[in-house]
Amino acid sequence: MEKNSENKQPAVENHKIDDRIAAVRDLIFGENMQQYSTEFADVYDQIKTLKDQTNKNLSESVTNLENKLADLESLMEHKFQDLNDDLDKRLADLDDEKADRKKLGKALEKIALMLQE
Repeated sequence: MEKNSENKQPAVENHKIDDRIAAVRDLIFGENMQQYSTEFADVYDQIKTLKDQTNKNLSESVTNLENKLADLESLMEHKFQDLNDDLDKRLADLDDEKADRKKLGKALEKIALMLQE
């Protein structure tokens, strides 16, 4: 039984302290308490709105960046393909020039043989 009476006594003391705190709060703030609650609710709503707007802006920015990266990747692939095509063309032109040199060499050999005869 002693334990029950000890448990009840702190609960009663806590209730008295809570009542005193509430009374002091009412004396200090009085009617302004409702106004403070309303202002805090407005602030929380504004914070939520700003957070939602920020998340939306972030999502749009990420999407925009992904699109720009995809465009850049496509452009780079196109440029690399153009460079490869240009390189292949120049290599083909070099091969043609070498072939012309071979023909010229053979023609000169024929001329030299003809002159020797």
